[in-house]
Amino acid sequence: MLTKIKNLFNKDGSSDLTEKIKTISPENVKSEAVEVKDVHSGAEKNLPEEKKSVTENNKQNDAEQNNLKDEINISENSTDAKAKHSPEEIKEEVIKVLKTCYDREIPVDVWELGLIYDIKVATNGDVLIAMTLTSPSCPVAGTLPGEIEQKVKEHPMVNDSKVQLTFDPPWSQKNMSEVAKLELGFL
Repeated sequence: MLTKIKNLFNKDGSSDLTEKIKTISPENVKSEAVEVKDVHSGAEKNLPEEKKSVTENNKQNDAEQNNLKDEINISENSTDAKAKHSPEEIKEEVIKVLKTCYDREIPVDVWELGLIYDIKVATNGDVLIAMTLTSPSCPVAGTLPGEIEQKVKEHPMVNDSKVQLTFDPPWSQKNMSEVAKLELGFL
């Protein structure tokens, strides 16, 4: 339709825009019938061009809604993918992550130091970690639990993570693994 109007302007030698607009009349602008398939009944119909654009817009909106539904299904499937792993598998992965977390003052990871008392994994992939520190006045008391929580949360199998800090029972050298004792010269 717009092309027809532009062509009308170009054919008309008039340079005055008002004159060009006056030449547009319902007789000069023709509506072409177009065959369109009715979405609901499947029957073909002849529709004027104005109705064709409405029908095309409806089809485009339907396509956009289907794409949105597909995106929602994909996000639901990715949530299902997290839930497909057993709590035992997730716990193993969490331990691997914990072995990358260090107290900056001690060259041994928090798992081998025995700072982790418990790891609870829910079926939806949520993780709760009960941990302690070497002492209540530990310099990393304000940052280490948050760092561990964040690293665990970033793992693709984990939905969410929380770290619960406890000092009961208090940490002692007995909590350290053989690896940690060897690294720190206690063996």
